[in-house]
Amino acid sequence: MGFCLYNNVAVATSFLLNERQELGINKVLIVDWDVHHGNGTQKMFWKDPRVLFFSVHRHEFGSFYPASDDGSHIMVGEGPGAGYNINVPWENGRCGDADYLAVWDHVLIPIAKEFRPDIIIISAGFDAAIGDPLGGCCVTPCGYAILLKKLMEFAQGKIVMALEGGYNLDSLANSVLACVEVLLEDKPIIGLSEAYPFQSTWRVIQSVREELCTFWSILKGELPKKLTSRKTPLIQISSSDSDVENDNNSRTISQDLEKAVQDVIQPLSELRVDAHSNDEVNTGCSSWRSELSKIDVWYASYGSNMWKSRFLCYIEGGQVEGMKNPCTGSLDKRPPKEIIWTTVPHRLFFGRDHTKTWGPGGVAFLDPESNSQDKAYMCMYRITLEQFNDVLLQENVPGYDMSSPLFDLTDLDSVMKNQYFSVEALEGGWYYNVVHMGNENGIPILTMTCTISDVENFKSGKFPSSAPAKGYVNILVRGLEEGKQLSEEAAMAYILEASTKPLL
Repeated sequence: MGFCLYNNVAVATSFLLNERQELGINKVLIVDWDVHHGNGTQKMFWKDPRVLFFSVHRHEFGSFYPASDDGSHIMVGEGPGAGYNINVPWENGRCGDADYLAVWDHVLIPIAKEFRPDIIIISAGFDAAIGDPLGGCCVTPCGYAILLKKLMEFAQGKIVMALEGGYNLDSLANSVLACVEVLLEDKPIIGLSEAYPFQSTWRVIQSVREELCTFWSILKGELPKKLTSRKTPLIQISSSDSDVENDNNSRTISQDLEKAVQDVIQPLSELRVDAHSNDEVNTGCSSWRSELSKIDVWYASYGSNMWKSRFLCYIEGGQVEGMKNPCTGSLDKRPPKEIIWTTVPHRLFFGRDHTKTWGPGGVAFLDPESNSQDKAYMCMYRITLEQFNDVLLQENVPGYDMSSPLFDLTDLDSVMKNQYFSVEALEGGWYYNVVHMGNENGIPILTMTCTISDVENFKSGKFPSSAPAKGYVNILVRGLEEGKQLSEEAAMAYILEASTKPLL
């Protein structure tokens, strides 16, 4: 099942094992690195010990297409095929080179050494490539090249790559080119970033190893803490106070899908592979991150992020009590350099009536325009501009390709001059308006909230204004109390006033 009419890899494997036995191929390793679970291939060889099937895919606890439990790590095969079905189910998107290589080194490669395949067939979908509109992952051409190179150590290099998914022609072309160069042993592999695997990756790897160690003794024992502590949390999209309404999400996905399909059906004669574009894909994301990691800003929070533990979910990944979904964090896991509190002459209010993170109830917004009669508490975190980009993404909508920044140095200069800057790429979100709140020790103070026109929509009733739910209130109170700004009683009164006082 999937986007295919015929499962070419499964058909070829069955043919080799059952129809061409004179070739001496008795064991086949199928590696499926397509972003979707290879459920059809899994079912074909569920009880067959001659086939070691390995699928690494976005799963998100069964919610990512094809949206079933078949891709879970506990699905290991049955009968004589038990232990020969390996699923590595990512908990979220944004997985990249470091994650895939960690799975290769600590799951696939050790098992492949014991299995000793006679041939390897790769379900070579490239929809986990950076820039793909459907996959939402970040594997670079260099990453794919190294994954392939590691597999060439087996079966005397007998490898078949069957081209499958991929919905960005540039990403697809550059990734395929990198792999073909490896097959031809044409060029050395260069350009891999030094990022570490994400926290969720180590969690998944350990779960897979525990499930399979009964069948593959080489996987017994936990990975060293020294190894698993080297992690870089991911960027999660749908774990913020600013979840987009379902109709907006559906529209965004539909537009992405329509564009992806149109890209795929363009005449192949239009496809051009620029020799330099490979390097651009490899280095584009890391170059802007390197640049913005040197610039500090104050991120000023007025909502749930006032509680440090909640904010660190956006940096380190994870979730706190009351959150219904985990965050996957920033690509830069370093904690804030400083934390200070301040008050500002802006109106705090609560709007919307439901979010994926907190469930029913309103969430905090700050009126972008100041008013001397208003007072809002803000917890300010000194972070890098790179981290601010990751927080900005998590607070808004999915689907943005982070090979380029959402908010760069030019945008920073603009917001400091004009006070407001709306991030066009995130206009489907609720917090895409970056507001300059001043400076502290020469470092700009930035927050993110709704636009002035959105405030008017809240006033008119076009957007709902709702009191926050108890769980959300508790987070705000903990932030204010632990930050030594207000007592619990005073914090409750502050939130009650903000949620009941009419917007004027």
